[in-house]
Amino acid sequence: MFNKRFAVALAALVAVILFAGPALAQTAKKYAVMPFTYAGPKKYSYFPKAFQASLNNDLEWSGRVVPADDSVVNNIKAPESTGEAINSLRSSGLDYVITGSIAIIDKSANLSINAVAADGSTWEKSSQMGIDEITPWLDEQSKAIQGDLFKRPGYSTAAAISSQTDIQDGVGESPVEVNSAFISADDRYQTDTLNPQFRYEGGTETIGRWRSQTLRYYSTSMVVEDADGDGNNEIFILHSKGIAAYRYNQGQLKLLDNMDMTPNTSFIRLEATDLDRDNVPELIVASYQMIYKKAQHAPEGRVRSHVLSFKNGKFEYLVKDYRKFLGVLRIPPMYSPILVAQDKGSRDFFDPKIEEAYLKDGDIVTGNRISRPEFANIYNMAYLPDGMGFKYVVIDDFHKMRVYGQTLEQLSITDMDTYNTSGIGLEYSERPLGLGGGSMDEMISTYNVPFRMITARLSTKDKYELLVNKDLSIASQVFERFKYFSQGEIHSLVWDGVGMNLAWKTRRIKGQVSDVYLADINNDGEKQLCVLLNTFPGGLGFKKRKTVVLAYDLNM
Repeated sequence: MFNKRFAVALAALVAVILFAGPALAQTAKKYAVMPFTYAGPKKYSYFPKAFQASLNNDLEWSGRVVPADDSVVNNIKAPESTGEAINSLRSSGLDYVITGSIAIIDKSANLSINAVAADGSTWEKSSQMGIDEITPWLDEQSKAIQGDLFKRPGYSTAAAISSQTDIQDGVGESPVEVNSAFISADDRYQTDTLNPQFRYEGGTETIGRWRSQTLRYYSTSMVVEDADGDGNNEIFILHSKGIAAYRYNQGQLKLLDNMDMTPNTSFIRLEATDLDRDNVPELIVASYQMIYKKAQHAPEGRVRSHVLSFKNGKFEYLVKDYRKFLGVLRIPPMYSPILVAQDKGSRDFFDPKIEEAYLKDGDIVTGNRISRPEFANIYNMAYLPDGMGFKYVVIDDFHKMRVYGQTLEQLSITDMDTYNTSGIGLEYSERPLGLGGGSMDEMISTYNVPFRMITARLSTKDKYELLVNKDLSIASQVFERFKYFSQGEIHSLVWDGVGMNLAWKTRRIKGQVSDVYLADINNDGEKQLCVLLNTFPGGLGFKKRKTVVLAYDLNM
């Protein structure tokens, strides 16, 4: 009898949880960020909307506190007092409203941010700083608002002050112990926040580093995002046959769903960004199908890009077999992720034109053309913020790193070091324009696609770093199409005015590094450095590749 009653009660409880889950997911609080009021030179007149967009993106607490729709925000008059703010919130049904002002005098900026909640609680902060310090200051305030007003754990001002006043190893200037997986290269970039596994090379310690179980396929790309809107991140891996979704569960990757995609295809890149403005990211898959024919030496290539949804915990096509390469770039001045498209080229592998792209009525629509330096495409280019400007960073066809200024002039290039070789080799026919596809005049070339570069502020508050993988110990150069490296190191590079300078690096990683990502992989409220790794036995064992995911704590 007891067992029967217990089973009935348990079933009822499960039913309540299952039916309550969607309802709870729909009760996320909403905020509106108003355009900042501005006083200053005309050349900085874009600041108000740029700051609005930056805060609108940075304040989001996925599944719990999300930005209001543009249509709602546009109908709200910017409040001038706490009383007006509360009245606006009540009439609009929103939970928070954020306003601000900025005044520029010469090279100095006076900034003020005010936030009001529907329950009457307020938050405000004012400060004076140099123009090149605005971006890190805004990032600090967005975290403070999340902690102090949204009550997000680990984000409050008190938590930040507490972490900054901790004394480690008797040194008052080091707030948090550095992970020993990171080897610091320069005292100028001694970090207050990085994982102690990076300081010393060698040894078998794994403190600060997590390693997944082995997955029995080889992989090419990875993102870690909350793609179902439940407030917890999933791990999405693009593998040899399609895409798989996992969640971190008790130290293991738990499979949620797997979908096989186009067969006989090279899967190039996996990206994630919110395309339909519902505060849940969609997944963008880029692939290339090579069809070999006897009449030609080079294969016939077909571009296949897809947009997927994972909102219900299952993969679903939103766009299938789009005929251009799709990717994501974080374009200045706001550095928000933007969907971009690029066609296959005639002589070179990529067409020189890069365009912004949008999801509209189940199809992809292209928009404005994007400037690019030479050798750049949507998969080998990143924008590195530098003060109030930026640098283009490009991994060229030989996997050397090139840096360009905003006027597209080349500023530096690496000598011998190569970076971000993924092992994805795409064969194509390189021939003069106007000639046909015959085998007599063509020259067969291979484009080895690099994996993503990441820009972030990790070591210092006012300097962006570029995270890349340095290729080490090449395993096989006998095949032009396949360039596998048996080891690698994740390097954090900073622009020092002359070239890219090493700030810190990981210990040597055994295996072919295939992708990197910065995200909270275990949903503990802290971001980790996530590394997708292909392992294989011996120098020529790449046909037996398997996948492992590594995660390094940034805060210890």
